[in-house]
Amino acid sequence: MPGAARRASCEYSAIMKGSEQRGGQFILIAGMTLYAIGQSLVFIIVAPLARSTGLTEFEFGLVFSIANLSLLIGAPFWGKKSDVIGRKPVFVIGLFGSAIGTTLVALSIQGAINGWYSTTWLIVLMISARAIYGLTVSGIYPAVVGYIADVTSVHTRSRGLARMGAANSLGSVLGPALGAGLASLGILFPMYAAASLAFLGGLWALFFLPEPAREPVKRKSSGLKITDPVLRPFIFIWICFFVVFISLQFITAFYIQDRFGITGQAAIVRTAGLALIIMSGVIIVLQSFVLQVWHIAPKILLRMCPPFFVIALIIMAWAPSISMLMAGFAVLGISFACASPGINGSASLCVEPRQQGAAAGYLSAANIVGVILGPIVGTALYRIQPNAPMIAGAVLLSLASLVAFSIKVPEH
Repeated sequence: MPGAARRASCEYSAIMKGSEQRGGQFILIAGMTLYAIGQSLVFIIVAPLARSTGLTEFEFGLVFSIANLSLLIGAPFWGKKSDVIGRKPVFVIGLFGSAIGTTLVALSIQGAINGWYSTTWLIVLMISARAIYGLTVSGIYPAVVGYIADVTSVHTRSRGLARMGAANSLGSVLGPALGAGLASLGILFPMYAAASLAFLGGLWALFFLPEPAREPVKRKSSGLKITDPVLRPFIFIWICFFVVFISLQFITAFYIQDRFGITGQAAIVRTAGLALIIMSGVIIVLQSFVLQVWHIAPKILLRMCPPFFVIALIIMAWAPSISMLMAGFAVLGISFACASPGINGSASLCVEPRQQGAAAGYLSAANIVGVILGPIVGTALYRIQPNAPMIAGAVLLSLASLVAFSIKVPEH
């Protein structure tokens, strides 16, 4: 009987642990969705407003490139910090920072629209608001990736990361929907609503998100550096991916307006929002259903990501109509669905368990390099020719494809 009691106790503990892990992942999914809602509104609402506040396309891109330097500082810091103090505190700080930063950006734009200050002051306030945003939200992704690495096995890791990617994509769909549905209450009202939701999400995580069990790590003991040869190819691919992707997001509204002759702020917002919804819809279907049913190894997804991005860019660059442009965004959704479980999943298999948070932080920093360079690169190329960002991006992602096929990912 004592042996049977012990077995029953172990089985009960395993059930409870599994339930706790599922509850924790659900909160992570909700938090990622709320974060993505606020982030998507920057491109759906703020970008079309740039010209009306007196900013040129290049000035708008430059503001975000400068402000995003804070992300580059924050991501490695929070990645290492999550290995020391835990995933939960870093995740909670990120959600509260998203709420505060989104509110400050909206207030900055509101003041410029009301004529309270000049364009110069708008630039200063926007950079400050986005810097505060970046220093805090840069912890969300490393904390989530580290959390998933803590609670999943090698064989289920790509599925866990795919769920988080699907949550991000769901937020990218809900963001434009929220913007369209609440815009009648004020063009910036959706941003205030998104900030409120992020704040509530932070409170939820603060009180109900369980901290996963993990190997104890002492401060500065992971031994992993951003220059580590193991991480270098993954960092290169992420930089290429996000330089091109962010460039594309920053010029899409202008491209729709100038290339296809769509005028009127509401029409531009609707068209740009539809493109983002189509892309995100493909990501959600693939990451929430296909990748959950069929186990596809991270290394296969890694090698699929850049080539599909190249195809998408070629379609967009020479799209003769809006419908073909939307088709390009659909193909881009395939690439994006493979990106996180492929790149981050493969990288997590190449490092030790005690290095998961640090690795996630460095990979997130690589994303941020793209976020910093993307706005100025995209808008600068756009001034040369509207489809120049797509053509240059296709060349860069072709090089990233070669690197992806050269990486040796361990099976275990």
